[in-house]
Amino acid sequence: MISKIFAFAIFSLTLFINGISAQSINPGALKGTVYTSDKKAAAYVTIVMKEARRSVLTDETGSFQINRILPGSYELVISLMGYETLQRSITIRPGSTETISLQLQVSEKQLAEVNVTSGRNRFIKTQSIFAAKMPLNNLENPQVYTTVTQALLQDQLNVVYADALKNVPGVIMQLENNSAGGTVTSRGFATQSFLRNGVPGIIGGGTLDPANIESIEAIKGPSGALFGSSLVSFGGLFNRVTKKPLDTFQTRIGFTGGGFGLSRFEADVNVPVDKAHRVLARVNAAQYAEGSFQDAGFKNYFFVAPVVTYQLSEKTKLTVEAEYKKEKANSFYRLFADGSYNSGVRSPEALNMDFKRRFSNDDLFVTPTNTNFFAELQHRFSDVWQARATYTYLTSQAGGATGYLSMKAGNDSLSRNMTYTEYTNSYATDFQYNLTGDFKIGRLRNRLLVGTDIYSATTRSSSPGTVVFDVVSVTKPGAAYSALNRLALQDRIKGLAYTRTKAVQNMYSVYVQDVLNITEQLIAMASVRVDYFDNPGTKNLTRDTTTGKYNQTAVSPKFGLVYQIIADQLSLFGNYSNGFQNIAPVQQPDGTTSNFKPSQANQWEGGIKAGLANGKLAGSLSYYSIRVSDVTRPDAPERPAFTVQNGIQYSKGIEGEITAMPFRGLHIVAGYAYNDSKLKKSSPALEGFRPGSAGPRNLANFWLSYRVPAGQLKGLGIGFGGNYADDNIVDVSTTSLYTLPAFTTLNASLSYEQPRYRVIVKADNLNNEKYWVGWATTIPQMPFRLSAAGYLKF
Repeated sequence: MISKIFAFAIFSLTLFINGISAQSINPGALKGTVYTSDKKAAAYVTIVMKEARRSVLTDETGSFQINRILPGSYELVISLMGYETLQRSITIRPGSTETISLQLQVSEKQLAEVNVTSGRNRFIKTQSIFAAKMPLNNLENPQVYTTVTQALLQDQLNVVYADALKNVPGVIMQLENNSAGGTVTSRGFATQSFLRNGVPGIIGGGTLDPANIESIEAIKGPSGALFGSSLVSFGGLFNRVTKKPLDTFQTRIGFTGGGFGLSRFEADVNVPVDKAHRVLARVNAAQYAEGSFQDAGFKNYFFVAPVVTYQLSEKTKLTVEAEYKKEKANSFYRLFADGSYNSGVRSPEALNMDFKRRFSNDDLFVTPTNTNFFAELQHRFSDVWQARATYTYLTSQAGGATGYLSMKAGNDSLSRNMTYTEYTNSYATDFQYNLTGDFKIGRLRNRLLVGTDIYSATTRSSSPGTVVFDVVSVTKPGAAYSALNRLALQDRIKGLAYTRTKAVQNMYSVYVQDVLNITEQLIAMASVRVDYFDNPGTKNLTRDTTTGKYNQTAVSPKFGLVYQIIADQLSLFGNYSNGFQNIAPVQQPDGTTSNFKPSQANQWEGGIKAGLANGKLAGSLSYYSIRVSDVTRPDAPERPAFTVQNGIQYSKGIEGEITAMPFRGLHIVAGYAYNDSKLKKSSPALEGFRPGSAGPRNLANFWLSYRVPAGQLKGLGIGFGGNYADDNIVDVSTTSLYTLPAFTTLNASLSYEQPRYRVIVKADNLNNEKYWVGWATTIPQMPFRLSAAGYLKF
């Protein structure tokens, strides 16, 4: 019923706004497409509007758009090094969008060479349609986000999603294989990669593959005003922008092989279906296999992602996408160093453990399968109003054996704890409708967003629970070491009762946002979201009982200011943003039930953003302070078994990043982040300490890439970079202290690229650093590995 009311309200609002749009007074706009002489899309070409002192870069499809143009006559200039300058006169009429098609006198091959030498920074993306749920330049957005481009992923030979996130300042992978691409920390909070093109993109577990990724957007801080609470955290969110069809025939295939059994085949095939290029299709696929540096462990999967776009009319476009991934993996490894405080052990180096031992067997594995469907309908009502409606259907099935290790450091004993899951089946649906307008009220430009989001997720599972399989010696396990296998686990759980459950969650939301140009230089953003969360409870299908039923309503506001010191080049920004987390009721020891309200995170942030030197340099520097209130905690010391909701957590820090091209061929990507997190009004054992899930205080990343732009060695490239993380206290209280030591990892690559092929050799962990990551756990990381790849382009 609620979903119908939302749909009717948005439909009515659409008709109303569409009716008044003709009365809005607007400046003009210009959009168009640039082609090469062989009728290929001319990507990443700079178009200059001389009289307006405006410029824009074409996207991968050769398309561009310039908004907010005063009516009048203008001269467009496209200047390419070594080629004849292209000029075109245009006239912009009041309130209209002019469309233009430009053809360069260069071929696709020549343009590729120009892009290498002309100064375009291929690691920079200046605009996003997802970070603010509307087209907005980075310098206009008062919130910080980092974009990892496909060009950077290819330059680093990134075949693992977790490695791609190493380019995001302040982010570190803590649990790689649990779900949704793994759990990372950002700004002191754990988060995962659930979003895809701004909507839910995955449910359940399994690996994310980079084959279909055009870019990754890491949006920092609480984002409840636009994205709610179910798929984000107080530290931010990760949004995968996927590849879209192009209007040219092209194919790219590649193979990567490397140490520890790495084998990966990938293909990217793009085909215009009809002669008019109204229907375009693209398929990305990958077959992946990898072993482990430990004595057990593997991961195999197949991934395919087809997408079709259909230009129904000049104003309407339909996009249909799907993703399918079938996986088989023994990739879990989690070690809890319990009891280390009393025994004096403070780090994994003191555990006297051989971390090349996995203490499990390869026949203990899981088989996650994900099948996802996406549909998007874009419609332009007028030059002012546009709508984007999306429907998402996500499914996930998994079953098998998982486990973790628990170590009592003082007595050389290791507990092997196992969980066998008969099945975990999840599915989710999501419908979003976003209506955006770009109009003026008087002299004030407004970019308005009105949207609704209806999300529902259901999970069914069957499992006998977790059992302690055995306890073995860490240093001398003997024959008991290989006793844990699939048959032995099945025998161990034989006769145990299986618990079958069904859990449902529903979310109904509406939101509105306005970006107001008070002046040409001063921009204000205001957003608010109303979110109704309905949890019918978790039903125990075995016992026919239901627990945890509750519903909550949350209001999440956001406000930001941007002042452009230099138009489209340098901005000061500040924001207040809110996020929330729904809290389930708790049954207290005395039999009563306590209902809680959503916990709230409030962030204040300010800093500077830059996009200078004609697209050669971009960066940001910011300070943030986050306060989380209404955190649930034990009512210690008086009633430690009871739960109350008055806890507070603080998280503050600085983040800086820069992407630069100092001279032809050289690209630099670098970032640094410092985070200080503390628990306040917590249990006495944790009061004033840093949360174990907050990650390291200091993180740094960098990547240097040089490609020879001319001469006999043209196309030869070299890359070098790495990551630094300081001590990570993953278990700290008045009775415990356990720290993962600081580490520095270095990587290097050597490549050679021509228009039709590319070869690359990559060394990961070049310095063979021995290090660990984790969240209250100890997870050893891969030592030095050499890999090589070859790609053909048609």
